[in-house]
Amino acid sequence: MALPISRALILEKIEELGYHPQRLAIRELRRLVEVLEAASGERFIRMEFGVPNLPVPPAAVEAEIEAIRRLDVQRIYPPFDGIPALKEETVRFMRNFVGVEVPPEVCMPTCGAMQGGFVSQILGARMHAGRDTVLFLNPGFPVNKMQARFFGLKSDSIDFYDHRGDKLVRAVDERLARGDVGAVIWSSPNNPAWISLTQEELDGLAAAGDRHDVLLIEDQAYFGMDLRTDIFQPGVPPYQPSVARSGKTWVLLLSGSKLFSYAGQRVGLMVLSPHLATRRFENFMPFFGTDRFLHAFVHGGIYCSTAGVSHSGQYALAALLRMANDGDRGFLGNIQEYAHRARWLKACFQRHGFPLVYDNDLGQPIGDGFYFTICRPGLSGVELQLALLRHGVSMITLELTGSCRTEGLRACVSFTDASRYEDMELRLKALAQELELQD
Repeated sequence: MALPISRALILEKIEELGYHPQRLAIRELRRLVEVLEAASGERFIRMEFGVPNLPVPPAAVEAEIEAIRRLDVQRIYPPFDGIPALKEETVRFMRNFVGVEVPPEVCMPTCGAMQGGFVSQILGARMHAGRDTVLFLNPGFPVNKMQARFFGLKSDSIDFYDHRGDKLVRAVDERLARGDVGAVIWSSPNNPAWISLTQEELDGLAAAGDRHDVLLIEDQAYFGMDLRTDIFQPGVPPYQPSVARSGKTWVLLLSGSKLFSYAGQRVGLMVLSPHLATRRFENFMPFFGTDRFLHAFVHGGIYCSTAGVSHSGQYALAALLRMANDGDRGFLGNIQEYAHRARWLKACFQRHGFPLVYDNDLGQPIGDGFYFTICRPGLSGVELQLALLRHGVSMITLELTGSCRTEGLRACVSFTDASRYEDMELRLKALAQELELQD
């Protein structure tokens, strides 16, 4: 079967899988594409799933093999608050790349940044009685919203599309003043818009969090991926912008998957504000059996959810952090490949009449990175998603990310390298011609 795939076949397969055509979650879309590839014989251009797809630095593999062969760690439960080497390298990493001093005890491994978001949301919602709402700065990672629903937490949102700079800080401060929000969560660089909050914006958010005693959850899963390799050096400003630079009520989430391309072992990091770690919250007692924040985080969150992170994976991440801390910038040269892909792909979509949705970052062109967002004037996000599926290209809707821009789609560049560029050009050209005939 040649492209385009018939609309009837796509809807038939959606029905067979039991999915809702208006609300295809990421993993549902992934499965649908697999079914459509088998039915049509066409190889799709996969842009729906934010999965890293670059070679792993050898230092990680060697460290993990060494931990298994020489240290025999596979037969021993890992310390669920982290092996000493990982905690020490995290302290160095925070100093070198964020410009913040933290003690080892507030640095802990998690099963990816996703577990950090999971634990952080419930802790934030339990700090004070009656504050069980999570405020999402949207668009954002869809699974964080699923986590809030899993816990039965309420949610609200403020969209970056209309709120940047002082306007963003004022909107968050006014929302927190209502007294029902326990946590605020965002990603920067952002999934999916790829905007990056400035240090001034983050300072404003930090002040609002401190003023209202609300937990600020900063998801830095894409840490460093918006900075040039020639300026990203240990201990040398500019540092990665972070709420940790000025606030007291924050949690910083880091991922081994994106910055280091070490996705398979599900290992990330969570760093707590040292000020917050020592505080006591009476409302914690019924839920966690302790009123101490750090104790509740470790024993009430990490321990009871996963009992720790893969022992050998912790050694691997420690080696990757050490590599960065010691000034080996090879890993950064690796991830610049995503920027090269984004630059070409964005231009290709725009050539064929698919403009960017989130197209600027405080008046500057949006950066090139892991994600970007596109639309087609006159089509809803769901309609555009179906049109692209017919031409063998898969993306999720921005609506799934909580965005107010329901006309758009999120594109991830991780699986679309130069070998697919010619194919993408032909598919978008054919789709554009088809849409013009329909107008």
